[in-house]
Amino acid sequence: MKKSMLALAVLSAFAGAASAQSSVTLSGGIDAAIWNLNDQWQMSTGNSGRSNFTMSGREDLGGGMYAGFVLNYRFNAATGEGTSQPTQGRFWRQSWVQLGGNFGDVRLGRMLPALQELNGGYDAFGTETIANQGYMGIHAGGAPAGGAGSARNNNMIYYRTPSLGGLQAHANIAAADNNANANLPGASGSERPLGVAVQYAAGPLRVAVAYDRGATDLKTTGVYGGYDFGFINAMFQYEKGDTATDEQKRLSIGGRMPMGAATVKVGFAKWKDDSIGQDSKKFALGLDYALSKRTIVYTDVAKISGDGPTDAQKKAQFDVGIWHRF
Repeated sequence: MKKSMLALAVLSAFAGAASAQSSVTLSGGIDAAIWNLNDQWQMSTGNSGRSNFTMSGREDLGGGMYAGFVLNYRFNAATGEGTSQPTQGRFWRQSWVQLGGNFGDVRLGRMLPALQELNGGYDAFGTETIANQGYMGIHAGGAPAGGAGSARNNNMIYYRTPSLGGLQAHANIAAADNNANANLPGASGSERPLGVAVQYAAGPLRVAVAYDRGATDLKTTGVYGGYDFGFINAMFQYEKGDTATDEQKRLSIGGRMPMGAATVKVGFAKWKDDSIGQDSKKFALGLDYALSKRTIVYTDVAKISGDGPTDAQKKAQFDVGIWHRF
């Protein structure tokens, strides 16, 4: 009897140890599309991070605590080339280790700051395709308003509080060294990049405010909101950011309408650059069709107007592509 009880105790201990073992996951996707952008045909990876692979892991430490990590690499599916800034000797787009528990969680490494962590979730097109409202076709990509927004910071500490009835705060700070301004290539500064954000998400409602300061002391603020009405998930963004001489402002509104396996996306954005006194506007319409839980075919069309774009940039833009996730 005693031997049986001892054997049962040993087996229980092994079972508990097995359930607490760490797990490592490989995930990502491949996105390739044919574009017509600025009156030129090209094959693109979707102006997004959808062509990537990510290694992530999590270990249960007991007592409600856990440890984890993320390593993320992006590539161009059309050429096989990496897009994680290899000229700067960088392989991983994001690389961080995490410790979490009832206190929230802390991340250390290279990652998105608070403003960028949130804002893509309030664009009907995310940060993908020619249609996303941060990408006007006349800027470097889906960056936040102004030249201030830090895309990713090196040597960063990021803290998130636990969700308190849907309310959660984010804060980040990074070392001043080795952090160039995200939207002004080659521009570095002595300021410590920092950011804060507060988001409330409960039921169909989501609202957030965020602030970011880059290494060159340029600043961006953002206000975001969304409400899922069922027939449409509506959302908006407003961001104001510094440039080297003045500021830029961006307002976008949009929505996602589910229709069975299809999702219709619509959006409008307006970008004003006070430093050069020019405005740009963009209207976009898109359709995603899920062939399965992992494979989506999509198409988008966008039209840019205003006194900022060139004649070529004002011509209708469109894409058609395939996105497969794994």
